[in-house]
Amino acid sequence: MEAVAAQAAAQAAGSLVGPAVEGGTGILHCLKRKFLYVKNMSKNLRNLEREEKYLCDEEADVKTRLERNKLKMEKSRRCETWLNEVERMKDEIETLKSSYSSTHKFLCGICPFPSLLQLGKQIVKLTAEVVSLRKQIGQIAIMVEKAPVPVIKKHAKKMEEVPSLNKHLKMLQECLRNVGTKRICIWGPPGVGKTTIMENLHDAIGESRQFDFIFWVTVNSEGNIRDIQEVLLKRLDLRAEDHNIDQRADMISEELKDKSYVLFLDEVSTEINLRDIGIHDEHKNGKVVFACIFRNICGQIDEEVNVQRLSGKDAQKLFWETVGVQLKDCRDIKPVARLIINECGGMPHMIKLIGSSLANVSNPAIWRDMLSQLRSPSMAPKQELEEVYKSFKLVCDKLPSDKQLCLLYWAIFPVGYELHEDYIIECWRAEQFFACLRKLGEARDRGQSILDEFVKKSLLEKGRKASHYKMFEHFQRAALRIANHDENSFKILVKEEEKISEEEWEVANRISLIRMCLSTLPKRPKCCRILTLLLQESSLAELPASFFGYMCSLQLLDLHDTKIKLLPSSISSLTNLKALFLNNCCQLMRLPAEVGDLHNLEILDLSHTGICCLPSEIGQLVNLKCLRVSFLANIGEENSFADRSVEIISSNIISRLHSLEELSIVVDPNNRRWNQNVENIVVEVASLEDLTTLCFYFPNVGLLQNFINASKSWNGNSNFRSFSILVGYNQRSSPHMEFDFSGCSAEKYLRFADGEGFPDAVVKILEQACAFELIGHRTAANLSDFGANKFGDVEACIVEDCNEMISIIDGNLTEGVTFQHLKKLHISHLPKLMHIWKGSIQSGSLIMLETLILKRCHGMKTLFSEEIIFQLNQIQYLQVEDCKEMEEIIEAGSAVDSRAFPKLKSFQLINLPKLSSICHNMSLAWPLLETITIKACDELRNFPSTIENASKLRGIQCNQAWWSSLVWPNDHVRDHFQNFCQFI
Repeated sequence: MEAVAAQAAAQAAGSLVGPAVEGGTGILHCLKRKFLYVKNMSKNLRNLEREEKYLCDEEADVKTRLERNKLKMEKSRRCETWLNEVERMKDEIETLKSSYSSTHKFLCGICPFPSLLQLGKQIVKLTAEVVSLRKQIGQIAIMVEKAPVPVIKKHAKKMEEVPSLNKHLKMLQECLRNVGTKRICIWGPPGVGKTTIMENLHDAIGESRQFDFIFWVTVNSEGNIRDIQEVLLKRLDLRAEDHNIDQRADMISEELKDKSYVLFLDEVSTEINLRDIGIHDEHKNGKVVFACIFRNICGQIDEEVNVQRLSGKDAQKLFWETVGVQLKDCRDIKPVARLIINECGGMPHMIKLIGSSLANVSNPAIWRDMLSQLRSPSMAPKQELEEVYKSFKLVCDKLPSDKQLCLLYWAIFPVGYELHEDYIIECWRAEQFFACLRKLGEARDRGQSILDEFVKKSLLEKGRKASHYKMFEHFQRAALRIANHDENSFKILVKEEEKISEEEWEVANRISLIRMCLSTLPKRPKCCRILTLLLQESSLAELPASFFGYMCSLQLLDLHDTKIKLLPSSISSLTNLKALFLNNCCQLMRLPAEVGDLHNLEILDLSHTGICCLPSEIGQLVNLKCLRVSFLANIGEENSFADRSVEIISSNIISRLHSLEELSIVVDPNNRRWNQNVENIVVEVASLEDLTTLCFYFPNVGLLQNFINASKSWNGNSNFRSFSILVGYNQRSSPHMEFDFSGCSAEKYLRFADGEGFPDAVVKILEQACAFELIGHRTAANLSDFGANKFGDVEACIVEDCNEMISIIDGNLTEGVTFQHLKKLHISHLPKLMHIWKGSIQSGSLIMLETLILKRCHGMKTLFSEEIIFQLNQIQYLQVEDCKEMEEIIEAGSAVDSRAFPKLKSFQLINLPKLSSICHNMSLAWPLLETITIKACDELRNFPSTIENASKLRGIQCNQAWWSSLVWPNDHVRDHFQNFCQFI
């Protein structure tokens, strides 16, 4: 190539001899440069390719940086220009390479020198431009912050109007900041404020600009996927008119996979598959917030917020703010307003609707008419209630037929009436809603499942008492309207004040006269179709002799808590009766012989009546599955109907009840007539084969052992559904009261009193018990002697009046974990007790303990050792009272973390004269502590430094003199806690 180039150069030189001579050496230098362009062409091209590679690498780095930050940033205009220049430069280089490749073929002398010279110059020039372009990227801003995607505000109602909803909003904002939280469910009944919370959340995060996209979809009742997709596609500016649902889902998923977004789905009433929409779990920065009536409609969720009705205080506040506070003290309006607020059921939406229609209305007649309309079960209720009615009916219609019957049955009770779970399930059973279930225990299981479902679907809520439920007031009105619709056969008649006419008796299938002032009843109402009659808690004192004459279809009769003294002989007409409730009829002294004619009776409740003995006719009730009866102490001495020679339960009554599954016989331990023939009763109870529930008092361990040895049901089905077994009696202890089973997984209760040793029969019961009371044991030094493995399922335990007890558990006698499920521990009057837990403690023991109460244990000086503290991460309530030698709560020298007791909410220290310290040389965090009671603890001087970090403390009850004597770290701490102080 160099020879050819030299020849070409000579030719050029020959043609320029004249000018070269004239120009001298300058021309020669020019020729040399031009010659070098040609001579070094291959070398320069390789240099260009190298610089191009550097430029392409720089371009790739820029694009990688853009990709990694595209969620929050976008490329600048100057960067866009630079990238375009790079593309242009790459095109020029390709063109140049193509020219070089073509020229290379003609370098054998055919190609003229000027063309070679031009190509060489282009290579050198383009190389310089590539170098310059590569250096420019370091001098420009590659990325700028993205312009926020506009968020269409919901203009939510101010949360100040409903203060109890604010806590939910704050919690949800925190959830959305949590990277791991992807699915959030806000659930509760209609009108409770779910949408208001979501709208406020939507606007709040829109202002925060923490997400690329925020979507809001109000879901229709069918949960149409295509409609939801349409909202997302429009927001993402994607066109998909000709695509099917799956193609749309792919488009949405592809667009959102690297984006941060929140999808709000409001009014969700049916299950939605998010993948069908295009929302995948693989979207690392995507979140979905549902608002629905019941929780389990959302599938797998990470966080949930159950929005409940407003408190009474908040409901009144919102109502009067809406109506006008100037009407609050009007004499004729105030009592009516209270009833209207109750009818609104604590629902903000209802309160606002009803309140708005009464705003500034001072006429009491209009207020009374409003109350009448709200209570009306007619087919055309007040318009404001239509939304509630439609929401309730929507859920009701989707239930299977048996569950619909259970739900609508709630309409037979007064609005706001709380029902025990056992009672409502027995009502459903009596009405044969579970006709396919032969066993009563199976019906109870089904009923429990239905109640749980109704709560989850916000159709019911748990009552104030344990195991009680109630229906939301406005739902109860809706249920009554649906039940009495022409298409249904319920025909419920509910009376709360007015009298009932004979015509109404004839038409209704179910009649409720609960809590009514009933002076008289019809002598013989013609009501052959009536299935349920509820007369409980009324003033009823007498039933006409022929009252039940036409009630041959009656299946459920409830007379509990009435003043009746006798049942009429016409009760024999109730040949289809399934359930009879006479509990708490204190003036009912005996049953008529005609009760034996109720051959279909399955449930009979005679607890807490004046009946002194069970009549022999009860033995004729061969289909009886549940019998509850109670006998007061020595009632025969006070009862003119009683014959002391008559046995409390005659022979061959219990043994004839072959179908009996549940038996409850409650007696006072001092009842002499019970102790006279209990041995025979035990034999008959042991003969029952289907028994799964037993409440029984065994005066001594021997009788219990006889039952265990002979019982066909216990030995044939050792897993009883529930039991309440009392063995022995201790006169010094407080009289037996119904054990608090709240929080326990099952009602399996054992009370062992005034015993000694560790009888096998007691240990066998203990193996299945969830709750255990040890009262007045004469020899036990600790519970470990019973066998620590026997306490694995115990969730509540009381130890009282055991004079030899030194420790509750002795770790030196215990192998493995014990009390791993214990939630409540009550310890009282153990004079020699020195430790709750002596010796080493196995990890896992006591880890579920929530409540600890210690009273009158004068031998204890220290409550908690260092080892036991580490186990008590669940404790919420702590009470120590009347322990004269107690000096410290936490043992001195314990290396306890400041985060001990992370869930403790309340503790009480009462009458501890030697208590000087809660904890030594440490300041605990007390993250959830809310209330403290300190009484008669005069030596406790370092209290202020102990609670200094209790940020949630809201109440300190104490004596003023003690408070004044405390030494505070500084005035600020003293003034802070002074605000919570309540002197007692």
